[in-house]
Amino acid sequence: MSVMWGLVADVHGNLTALEEALDTLHGLGATRLAFLGDYLGRGNSDACVRRIRAVADLAVVGNRDLDWQDRVAPETRAWVLGLPATASDGELLVAHGDARLARGLGTNQIARQFAEAWREMEARDAQVFAFGHSHFARVWRKASASDSAEQMTANEIDLEAGFRYFLNVGTTGLPFPGKGGPGVALVDFERRAIRQVRLTWK
Repeated sequence: MSVMWGLVADVHGNLTALEEALDTLHGLGATRLAFLGDYLGRGNSDACVRRIRAVADLAVVGNRDLDWQDRVAPETRAWVLGLPATASDGELLVAHGDARLARGLGTNQIARQFAEAWREMEARDAQVFAFGHSHFARVWRKASASDSAEQMTANEIDLEAGFRYFLNVGTTGLPFPGKGGPGVALVDFERRAIRQVRLTWK
């Protein structure tokens, strides 16, 4: 069976956005789902977590989940606090993107040419590292640890042999001004491609 990952980051309690994200990813053929943290926030955090728990193949904790843990039901709190800071499956490595949760896998790696993230990917034999946190969807790649990271500009990018890819999924539920609208991402390891997809709820 082919593996096409649907990636969701930074829901922030926005159930409407989450439902659109799931419908969109299933409609595009996602066979597995990974959630990259920050599920809690203004809106319906408990309902979002119930929905995510029902469908997630991978899930990691975000900084907002820790900040908001006392504002949700005990069952929700227990689930988010039980999540790992990082997770991997095959060629995919995920983290929220806050370096306080997973050193070497934070958005601060962008300015550092993903040097530490590269080492973590190499250790796990991952080709794609996906994260959120900054609410700014972008993709970079590099062919060696010493290379500078090259930012890619297309919405659909081929996964080429010899490169590792660094994918900021952006945000599903809380877009920030100047960082693009809400979205999700697909990583297709059969067709060897990354695709960023805009959502329309906003």
